[in-house]
Amino acid sequence: SLEGVVAAVGLVYLAHVSTSELRLVRSDVYQGRLGETCMTGLDPAKESTVALAQRVLTGFERQQGREAIRRIVLACASDDPDMPDIVYRFMKDGFSRKDRLIEHFVDDTTHALNALSRQVATECEHMRQFVRFSRMSDNSFMAVFKPHANVLPLASGYFVRRLGNERFFIVDPVHGIVAFHAPEMKSFGIMKPDKSNLDILISRRDLAADEPYVRALWKEFYRGVELPGRDASQRGYDLRAHWMPKRFWEGLTELSCQDLPRDAKVPLRYQGASKKNLLET
Repeated sequence: SLEGVVAAVGLVYLAHVSTSELRLVRSDVYQGRLGETCMTGLDPAKESTVALAQRVLTGFERQQGREAIRRIVLACASDDPDMPDIVYRFMKDGFSRKDRLIEHFVDDTTHALNALSRQVATECEHMRQFVRFSRMSDNSFMAVFKPHANVLPLASGYFVRRLGNERFFIVDPVHGIVAFHAPEMKSFGIMKPDKSNLDILISRRDLAADEPYVRALWKEFYRGVELPGRDASQRGYDLRAHWMPKRFWEGLTELSCQDLPRDAKVPLRYQGASKKNLLET
């Protein structure tokens, strides 16, 4: 997490440990080296860890500027196993320099950090574009999204602005977290349910009665506006796969193979008003 990595950087900086003598690694991918001693990092959930991380970020912003902080925040959401060490080396160098390290594009550490931040920023944009909500039987909206970075804490605010009066939640089974919002909330919350509860959320199929019809409407609209030549046998297929990565296709309503039966009834709320009813009102 951002707090865990930045707080660890703060401890190393205060201890005046040389970069060559230490490396930061994720606990789930750590492989010890000969003569190496492993130390567990601070608990990112503790207030003291958060306070230390905030202190380090404030000092680094004073030294390197706000844009450097933005890129660190993005980079810390990356799933890259080398992320902690890249962030550590970037911040270690940044604290020791008076010029703006972020502007040194040929610097190896800066290049690595920029690559992480770009990948996460792209994944945030994928989330804004490819999350598809379904109205559930309790009138809440639910979506399942499987990103290649921990972007729910970064991009869920977009949906709060668009669905501020609704109750919704977004499930990320890859990182095991859920973003949620209710009308009485000013922002959104993040929770990490246990695996059994996460599986229950993902397996929910209790859709609202009119949800299949709404999905059919969206699919028909998509068919009407899509450009020709996007079939797998045509040249436009590669272009579609580039801008709409195939790993998201299973969650896109417009590409679903399920169609509404032709004899299905139109829900009352979508039948429209008759001329008589319009005159009466």
